[in-house]
Amino acid sequence: MNGSLDSSAEKASLRMAMMKRLREMTTEDRQSFSEEISERVLEMSKWAEAQNVILFSPLPSEPIIMPLKLDCEARKVSCAIIPQSVRSESDLHLPDAIDLILVPGVAFSKARHRLGRGGGFFERLLAGRAANAFKLGICFSFQVLDAIPMEDHDILMDAVVSDQRIS
Repeated sequence: MNGSLDSSAEKASLRMAMMKRLREMTTEDRQSFSEEISERVLEMSKWAEAQNVILFSPLPSEPIIMPLKLDCEARKVSCAIIPQSVRSESDLHLPDAIDLILVPGVAFSKARHRLGRGGGFFERLLAGRAANAFKLGICFSFQVLDAIPMEDHDILMDAVVSDQRIS
């Protein structure tokens, strides 16, 4: 039991530190790094092959992924967007089959573990409806850490894309 409490405290501390760092980003850096992230995603074969894609509506601290939405529209790919304020999967209109889902995070490990905002929405979605989808974590390079605290319910990403690399 104590390990779980330690992990929760570590996660909370890491969330606070990462959110501070995200708030310190300039608008120009966010835009520039976001363009790099979108370019890397657009080059992925998994992206090109996906016919049912789930994107997220980014919070002000998250990468801007509008080029990916535009690419879906241009290729006539089914694209659902998870709004910023969603609390429950029942609030969404998702396709039955999901090929690829973009997942934001506060931090990711080099081993593709994800630290979310703490509400558990993405964990529930990724363990349920999107369990068979290719899970693509999206973040800025400074959000990729050597390791992050993990718990049993945390879902591993299939890949993580930042402005500097795909891992």
